[in-house]
Amino acid sequence: MKKHYPLILFLSLLFLTGLACGEAAPMPIPPTPAPVGPVVPKEGRILSLDVTEAQGEDYDATFAAAHALGMGDVSLTIFWDEVETSPGKFNPDPNWLAIANAYYGAQETAVSLTLSVLDTATPRLPADLAGKPFDDPAVIARFNQFLDYVFSQIPDLELTTLAIGNEIDGVLGTDAARWGAYETFFAETAVHARTLRPNLRVGSKGMFDGMTGPAADFFQSLNRHSDVVQVTYYPLNGDFTVRPPDTVHADFQAIAALYPDKPIYFLELGYPSGEANRSSEAQQAEFIRQTFRAWDDHADQIRLITFVWLNDIPSGAVDELTGYYGLSNKAFASYLGTLGLRAADGTEKPALSVLRAEAKVRGW
Repeated sequence: MKKHYPLILFLSLLFLTGLACGEAAPMPIPPTPAPVGPVVPKEGRILSLDVTEAQGEDYDATFAAAHALGMGDVSLTIFWDEVETSPGKFNPDPNWLAIANAYYGAQETAVSLTLSVLDTATPRLPADLAGKPFDDPAVIARFNQFLDYVFSQIPDLELTTLAIGNEIDGVLGTDAARWGAYETFFAETAVHARTLRPNLRVGSKGMFDGMTGPAADFFQSLNRHSDVVQVTYYPLNGDFTVRPPDTVHADFQAIAALYPDKPIYFLELGYPSGEANRSSEAQQAEFIRQTFRAWDDHADQIRLITFVWLNDIPSGAVDELTGYYGLSNKAFASYLGTLGLRAADGTEKPALSVLRAEAKVRGW
């Protein structure tokens, strides 16, 4: 799942208008549970959070709260068709890249940057390229020009990784011809991206169920050209009900076994707490606990996890996302609306207390 909800909107308010929201009233913090059993120190692993604001809370306060948890990386997604508004012309409004460069550069916080050319269920090519195969030389050349523009806007931004495409299997399915065209596109554009930033780690994001299931062979071929394996992970059944919290152990083992020689980045990982998902806040908290245990088991290979989200997103954003994906059932909306570690008003769920304790004992 990828957010069409513009999380970095909060930064634009700071830099484009100079306005800030009022501070939220302090929320009571539940007792912090003690971790159980042996733990593995963080040792270079990266804890990342998707920083969504609570109601009435400004972005600086939210960012500081996330940073206090040990956050060393944040996510930023840019859609190609929203930036290249006509052939070879880049007119983003607002310019999220420049805003991120100013804000996160000053905060000395790294960014996992996604350039969405495919976005879960939707191609995001500029209008004049729509319908062209990805291995068309014109598409490759234009995206390389887009990469040049992107990196010209972020000279001060430290990148943890670059994702070319988000949850690409949602569009490519199991169509061998489309996968072949996209692999050619990815291989050539990844080479160009590496010329623009020393030691850049490039990949293409896939959904866990596709990467370990029907699209596994296609991902194996594609990831020959990647520096890192990039995964999104939400342990759900097909009806958006949750799988048991401890399923994360077998799932981490499965992806690690498929890619024993590459670092793995979970660029999205989350577990809803909604009743419509047959979940609860207690189950969500247990999932966070089990995730840290499973991460310890694969500490040498799984190098980054981004927890989605810090706060539940508001109902308007849920409506926007359900419209974007064309899914209106109650369980899907609940999934989107209850992923946060805090409620929309900033009240901590038990999952945040667990994350705080598990992170702290490992040295974050």
